[in-house]
Amino acid sequence: MVLKIGSILTSTFILFACSTPITNSNSKKKDVNTVVDAKALYTLHCEACHGMDGTKGISGAANLKVSKMTDLQIKNTIKNGNDKGMMPFKDIINSETEIDSLVSFVKSLRN
Repeated sequence: MVLKIGSILTSTFILFACSTPITNSNSKKKDVNTVVDAKALYTLHCEACHGMDGTKGISGAANLKVSKMTDLQIKNTIKNGNDKGMMPFKDIINSETEIDSLVSFVKSLRN
């Protein structure tokens, strides 16, 4: 009985001592995935008004193909909305990585 408990404790210790921390690998994968998912973010949050190519213009949405906004202006608009009170996504898209990748995707729609 004592030998059995000792074997279980030793096995458990070895299992935990040799395991790789999950947090490091997952955090790196998450950053990579959010950058890759910029198109999915755009499709989910932006396409309904801006259209897939940025020219739809529903509810007065800007034509993203001809937009001259800077990265900072685009980021600010995503976070706080525009002067019409539309698009305040700060509570929906709050990761800087997601916002930065969405800014890059929006700029890729330009002519």
